[in-house]
Parts: sequence; structure tokens; C-alpha cells
Amino acid sequence: MKKFDFIIVGAGTAGPVIASRLTEKEHINVLLLEAGGENTNELSRIPGAFFKVLGTDYDWTYSSVEQTGLNNRSIYSPSGKVVGGSSAINVGVWVRGTKEDYDSWEAQGAKGWNFSKALEMFQKIEQTNLGPSKYHGDKGKVKLTDSSYPTPFVHTLLNGFKEAGFGEIGDYAGENPYSIDIMQKIYENNTRRTPADSYLTEDVRARENLTIITHAFVRKVLFEGTKAIGVEVEIDGQIQNMYASKEIILSAGTFNTPKLLKLSGVGPREELEKFGIPVIANVPGVGENLNDHLMFTLKFVSEKNIEDSIFNPLSDEAIDQWYKNKTGPSSYYPGVASGFVSSDGTKTGADFELIFTYTHGADGTEKEFANIEDIQAQSGYSVTVILLQPKSRGQLLLASTNPYDAPLINPRYFSDSSDMERFIKGVRYTQKITKTESLEPYTYLAHPALDATDEIIESLIRNEASTVFHPVGTARMGDVENDSLAVVDSSLKVRGIQGLRVADASIIPAVNRGHTMAPVVYVGEMASEIIINDN
Repeated sequence: MKKFDFIIVGAGTAGPVIASRLTEKEHINVLLLEAGGENTNELSRIPGAFFKVLGTDYDWTYSSVEQTGLNNRSIYSPSGKVVGGSSAINVGVWVRGTKEDYDSWEAQGAKGWNFSKALEMFQKIEQTNLGPSKYHGDKGKVKLTDSSYPTPFVHTLLNGFKEAGFGEIGDYAGENPYSIDIMQKIYENNTRRTPADSYLTEDVRARENLTIITHAFVRKVLFEGTKAIGVEVEIDGQIQNMYASKEIILSAGTFNTPKLLKLSGVGPREELEKFGIPVIANVPGVGENLNDHLMFTLKFVSEKNIEDSIFNPLSDEAIDQWYKNKTGPSSYYPGVASGFVSSDGTKTGADFELIFTYTHGADGTEKEFANIEDIQAQSGYSVTVILLQPKSRGQLLLASTNPYDAPLINPRYFSDSSDMERFIKGVRYTQKITKTESLEPYTYLAHPALDATDEIIESLIRNEASTVFHPVGTARMGDVENDSLAVVDSSLKVRGIQGLRVADASIIPAVNRGHTMAPVVYVGEMASEIIINDN
């Protein structure tokens, strides 16, 4: 077995960034391990049909425990199990978050992790027509393009946002975050190109100092005392140990990283002792601080036809057309525009993201639409409301000592009652769009009804809200000297351990005002810079 300086666990979003950057140094040998396989399923690449890979072997197919705040529903929580990770099975949206988000990381003890540094890194990461500018790069590795769309009604939606007084039409990652724009995504020629594709190019994969092994399930980290020295991994049914002379880097994600830490003996002493796991380091914050975005969709049916807005991207015919020339219904994802609002008018940070869609998304079960025949053939639009700064915090616990058992995921949605109060106000605020000159003509019936009481809206939220798939925080970064629940320091080193770092969404203290793929690529770039400087 080849000798390695570094072993990276997880080839999702951050892991490939780190593997690529470290192996730019010819003297550094890296092993990148991925539990899933290579991303060879073309369905994953299709903008409107990627849903078909959810629940397959590309997905860990996790679900939460029953959520009291969501009327005891268990919430499906997909997580990528493939090279590219969750960026291979999600919508592919690139929404970075705001200045307040990145500065808050540093305020919570992550020295050097601030908005100024984030902008420096995004200049290095992005290749977008929004750059070059203060806020965007145009020569980076991750190529971004505007979402494709088939109907000019998209611009009616943008105008409705502006007319409602929500903000301007323009770059929400620029000077004024209270704006709406066509979302940029990781698609090129209507084909998904994950950050893993961008960083693990053929040239990078050909490097002699990089070894990539897929279908490699890491069972635990190996230690000598409190120094991480390797990993126990199953490959082709055989369990073996692999060793690193310098460091192990966990990039297994918000669910699997804390699970792996705990199985390895790093976590809350009480939980580890309950399962008879020898305690290598008592780190109480492992698995704590789980936080996530919830979304709720307002649906509007129109009596007026919206041109080119009714199609089925999941049909065999549509998928065949995409395979043929990358066009047609499957080349579109209807959630096309995103805007950030300050619903309380304070402009101290956006509190909601609104995603505008040129389809209504109704399935006929909504009581407001009960008298509409063949609702799928009706035009309409919808607005998904996302509470950006939830106060509720959950946890991830072990189900057993069997490394193949899914962890117990408990986000505790709405455990902080203020989240529901703010969510209801956000729904009310969003309903203002129905009175705009642009959108009132297309608003025939609404779900929730425009005269619904707060009690009805709350009931609908509890019955219908779902995750935006943005879980973070289960190994959060902070001041480990003064914060007992911080798991890693600003160098991403695990508290009380030598030779072990974490670099993925689990280190993010609080979920960004935006989506998680972009900040996780940022984490990967920061980790690479820190590790190279340390070595």
C-alpha cells in the first residue's frame, strides 16, 4: 500500500477541492476515499430530472426522526453518496449567503473566517459572467451560468418582487442583498458540472501524488493515544487499515462526519460510554447544533395562460430529448429566481429568501383548488418562502455502534417558538406580491387563501413545510478555548486531538442566508490554504 501524507474522507463538495489543491504540491501525497461511486448516471446531470436519482445508491436516503413541530412527520433528508456528494443530487443552485453570515463566523470564534476572506476565496472559485468585480470572479474553477427558462413570464415574476417593495432586480450577492435575480447554477450547456468535476479534472486525476478510491466505506478513525493516524475502511467486502503520516481530514458531511467522529471515540462522553465506545476525546459539541432551513410554498393558480409554462420534465420523451441535444422540458428547473427580503424593514440582514417559480406546484389536494379539474393543465406560479435564520437547534445521535446504521437525525424544527411566529409573518409579507400590477392578473386562487387566519397558516406550515436540504453545524467551528461546544478551531483541528481536521458543512456555525454548496466550496479552499501553510 502506497504511503500517504493525508487521507481525505469524502469526495462530496469540499473533499475534491482539498484533494486538488493539496496535490498541486508535488511533495504531498493524498488519498481521497469515497463511500459511493463515480458520477456516471446521466440522470444526475439533467436540470429537470435529477429527482430520479434521489433514493438510489447515489443517496444515503436518510430521514429525520419524527418532528413534533411538523405534526410528527419524519422528514426525508437526502445526502449524496457519490463523487460530487450532495452537489450531484441537488438543484445545483449557487447562492453564497451575505456579508452578515461570513462575519458572524468570525464573531463566534472562527478567527480569519470573515466576509473579506470569503470574497477573496470566491474570486478564486467562481467563473461567472457577473465578474470580474469586487463581488465575483471570472477565472475560477466553478463555472456558473444563469438558469435556463422557457417562458418570458420569469420577468413578470421579477417585476412583481420589485413592485411589492421587496427590493430591486439585480445581484443579491453584490452591494445590495435585498434584490432578486435569475439564480446561477453549476450547469454548462444544460448539464450539471459539480465542484468535484471542476476540481478533479482528468489532469488532476492523473497526478501521481493523488489516489482516489471509490466504494470505500470508512468505519472509523484510528488513533495512537490522541493522535489520528489512519482509518479503518471497507473496500470490496474487505476491512483494512490505511495510514496517513500527517493528517486525516473528514469531509463526510453534516450527518456522516459527527457519526464517524463518535464511532471513533470523539464526542460527548456520556453518549460514547452508553454505547461502550472507548473515549479518545470528550468533545461535547459533536452532533449538537444541527440547524437547517425550512421552506413553505405559496401556490397561485391563474385563469390566464402563462406561455410555455406547462410541461413534464420527468417524462421519458423529455429525458430522451435532453439526451439527444440537451434541450426540451428536462433542461429546465422551474425554480428560476431568488430574492432576499427584510420583512421587518430593518435592513439588518435578510430574514427570508423567496424563490419564484413559473409553475404553481399544486397537486389537487389543496382545498382552495378543490373545484379545479385537471389542475396540472392550469397555469400559475408559486413562491417558496425560506426562513433564513432559524433559532431552533437539533442534534445527531448514534443509533448503534454498527457503522452501517443510519444516525438519528433530529433537527427539532420549530422547537424555538419564535421560528413559527416569524414564519407566519414571512408568509403574510410574501402575499403582498398578489396585489402588484404584474402578478394580480395571474392570481385567481391561492394556497393558503389570502384571507387565511394565522392559525390556518400555522397548521399548513406544520403539515407541508419541508427541508431545503441545508443541514449544517454538527461539528461547528469556534473558539475551543472558551466555547465548550465548539468542535473545531479556526484551523479546523478537532478539539483535544492531533492530526485530525474537519472540512465540510458540519463546521458552519449557523446556516447561511442562502444555500450551502457555495460556502462548502469556500470551506474546502480555506482548508487547503490552512493545511498547506501548516505543512
